[in-house]
Amino acid sequence: MRSEERSVLQSDLFLAAIMLGTGLFSGGSEAVRAVPVVGLTTAAFIAVSVYLAEHDVVPGVYPEVATVAAFLVTVGVGVGFVLTLPASAAVVGAAALSGGGAGVAVYRLVFGVFLPVPAYRLAKDEDPEATVETERDH
Repeated sequence: MRSEERSVLQSDLFLAAIMLGTGLFSGGSEAVRAVPVVGLTTAAFIAVSVYLAEHDVVPGVYPEVATVAAFLVTVGVGVGFVLTLPASAAVVGAAALSGGGAGVAVYRLVFGVFLPVPAYRLAKDEDPEATVETERDH
C-alpha cells in the first residue's frame, strides 16, 4: 500500500470512527437495535454516494454533483424514516449517524485495503489547497 493510499485510509477511517462513536454515544446501541433498517439503509446510501464521487459513474456530470444528488436522496430517506417510524427523531438520527460511519468504513476498507483507492480520490487528497485556489480562480 502506497503512503498516499494509507493517508486516505487513515483519514476516512478516522471520520468513520467519529461518526460511529457519536451515533452510538448519542443514541446508544438502542438506536441500532431499535431501527436497524435506518443504519443499514444509511450505510448503503453513503457508500453509494462515495462510490459515485470517486468512480465518475455518471459521464458528463461532475462527480461532486452526483454525490450531492445522492446525499440529498439520503437525507430525504432519513426524513422519511423520522416521519414514518415510531422511534424518536433522536434515535433515528443516532442510527443514521452510526450507519453513515459504517458505510464510510466498509467502503474505504473495500477501496483502500482490498482494492486500490481510486485515482480521483488520490488526486483530490494530494493538495486540497491548490484545488480550492484553482476553483476560486475560475
